[in-house]
Amino acid sequence: MYNGTGSKTLKILVVTEDRALQRELSGFFELVGYQLLQAADRKTALAAAAAGCPQIVLLDAELGAAADWELCRQLSQRPSEVAGFKFLLVDEPDESQLQDALEAGIDDFLVKPISYGELLSRLRVAARVLEYDRRVGQQGRIDPRTGLLSRSAFTAHLRRQLTEHAGAAPRVACAVLDIDFFARAGRVYGASAADTLSQAVAQELNGLRVGSEVLGCLGADRFCVMLPGADEAAAVQWAEKAREAVAAEVFTLGETTVKFTISLGVAGCEAGERAEGLIERAARALKAAKNLGRNCVVAWSGLDAQAADSLEIDKLFQQTMVRDVMTPCTVYLEHNQTTAEAIDLLDRTRLDAIGVVDAKGKLLGVCQRADFADAANTDDPQPTLIETMTTEVQTFDQRESLASLISYFTGNAASLVVVVDDGRPVGFVACDSLVMLSRPVEGDSLAADSQYDDTTAYLFVPDVSLPECEPAV
Repeated sequence: MYNGTGSKTLKILVVTEDRALQRELSGFFELVGYQLLQAADRKTALAAAAAGCPQIVLLDAELGAAADWELCRQLSQRPSEVAGFKFLLVDEPDESQLQDALEAGIDDFLVKPISYGELLSRLRVAARVLEYDRRVGQQGRIDPRTGLLSRSAFTAHLRRQLTEHAGAAPRVACAVLDIDFFARAGRVYGASAADTLSQAVAQELNGLRVGSEVLGCLGADRFCVMLPGADEAAAVQWAEKAREAVAAEVFTLGETTVKFTISLGVAGCEAGERAEGLIERAARALKAAKNLGRNCVVAWSGLDAQAADSLEIDKLFQQTMVRDVMTPCTVYLEHNQTTAEAIDLLDRTRLDAIGVVDAKGKLLGVCQRADFADAANTDDPQPTLIETMTTEVQTFDQRESLASLISYFTGNAASLVVVVDDGRPVGFVACDSLVMLSRPVEGDSLAADSQYDDTTAYLFVPDVSLPECEPAV
């Protein structure tokens, strides 16, 4: 289903003074999973539309025709996707009223009381219309918001440029840029301010053209520049000039003046490269620029290529050693201690295993809870750890690589290894704990399994009926 805001369902604005209808629609849309905004007058509706960017508006005709039509006109004048499809809620269709509504920008009508099956069907039709309009807009040559070439027109222009140099590497570069923290402009100043900002940045970029540069709009705040005759180094110089110009500009959003910056990624064309590939490499360089803190220029052949190389899985943990992922352990058992002492220490520390050492602190084996099952069947009531400990245990020097540890666990069924330094145990690594490191931590990952009772019911002491004592004789 169409969604201009990136969320999963349509966002719907209901404009009515009827509180009962508001409650009814609120409950219905919550039940079926749509997002809902509500307003009771034109001013609130315009503010909600600017801040919430709904795709659908349900406008109650009871508000008064003149105000309705003015609201429709103001919503229809927006160049963006805000309030793209508008329904008028009427009690009884009136020919003259419907004609005025259509001229003001109303797209469809719903008769009250609302049939919710019909409403759901109409919403799906509206979503199809919005999606069709979106696709038509993408296919147009000019982006209606900025006046620059649309994505499809820009790509076609770049494709023609590359086709003229088939079989060779044409001297052409591409820069992809977007406005830093653009989403914040929409949240703080409203959707119209975000449109204004996009238009102002487009004008600023147009003012930097000195020759055959071609500008295109790839989205709300993302732009692309083709630089014919330029290699990557020359494109970086142009990008730096653009970055400095935008950073020095003061933008007027409504009654507020603010400053914004842009981030840019640059790539020079390679032999046999397609237009989409060149834009994609520049976009990846832009992503690296944003990861570096924004307000900067990154060239594909430089930092981005190095970053991509360093993120290869076999190189990512190249400098990580076993000691970096182990669970340190400073508690040990001596070989002449008894199993009873070992059990007591395991209970007190709540460890799964404890190393057993000789008089010099060298590792002899590992004492685990599973070892005591066999010890309980021996005739010796107090067997020493020499008799019960596990001696066949895999050890890793603390300076060995993490890759070697992962390779060992991959090819063996062992669940635990001991980390040593000069033969002395310094920690453990469990296979399960190593696996857990690769899983993202969520907000409740480390929460207790059972919820604590947040009431005081546990303080209640029930009455106890005590038997009456016989009087002492």
